[in-house]
Amino acid sequence: MKITNYQFSFEDIMIHVPMISYRRFSEPLPRHSHGKNAFELHYVTDGKGSVIMGNQPYALAPGVLYMTGPNVSHEQLPDESEPLTEFGLFFLMSEKQTESPLIRTFMEHDRWVGDASEEIRALSHAILEETTNSNYGFAQKIPLLLSELLIECVRLFVADKYPVERKLPSPTKTIDVNMLQEENTLLVIDEIFLCRYADVTLEQLAAVIGLSKRQTQRLLEKYYNKSFSAMKLESRMAAAETLLRNSTLKITDISNRTGYSSIEHFTNAFKKFYQVSPGQYRSMLREQ
Repeated sequence: MKITNYQFSFEDIMIHVPMISYRRFSEPLPRHSHGKNAFELHYVTDGKGSVIMGNQPYALAPGVLYMTGPNVSHEQLPDESEPLTEFGLFFLMSEKQTESPLIRTFMEHDRWVGDASEEIRALSHAILEETTNSNYGFAQKIPLLLSELLIECVRLFVADKYPVERKLPSPTKTIDVNMLQEENTLLVIDEIFLCRYADVTLEQLAAVIGLSKRQTQRLLEKYYNKSFSAMKLESRMAAAETLLRNSTLKITDISNRTGYSSIEHFTNAFKKFYQVSPGQYRSMLREQ
């Protein structure tokens, strides 16, 4: 993952790209969603697996592109023998009612899966090359490449070759794109709860983002409407549910992996959250 501060004008709005990533996933990425006016683009370059948006699974393989928008719940499941590698972009749209048909079309496709075009493949590779090598003028060129990528995505969406359920209307509020440091902070928070749900503490989170514990709690309440403990619990339960459904790990191992000191504590937490015990949940899955 690379934290960036690319901000550019696109039609009649501002777009901020706080993250450009190229990562390999060998572990399941638990169910999660992103906040206001946040869009995430995923382009698979290697490996195989699946993404589940809502309750609908879609196969992932090299050349597949998928998009997730605000509050779209999704999880990514790599194949154990062929882990997924993907190019990813995190977009934040400015808070403005747009008159642009191009922007509106992009926002309307906040859950989409299909084959990437040759143009998207080439642009993804070009963006990675510029960010990796920091060629002369890369800071000026990358926003141009990002703009081209958005246009190619819209052209692909309009072609409508691989439609999935669309969510309307588009969001009307967003984070202020001028608050770059705060946006990066929110991105770091998302990453921590996605990857360090098992052991992260409020003190550690506050230290990472450079705020006091009280300021951190206020930030979580402001942008997520949740406390630290609620967000950590949701992340642990999402990971536990994903592992129960998509792995052969013993419940004891899942308890340990999600950071619980005893299987009794894990079982009680899971049952309170999902209204069934981990064992009952796995049995229900086998009966389906």
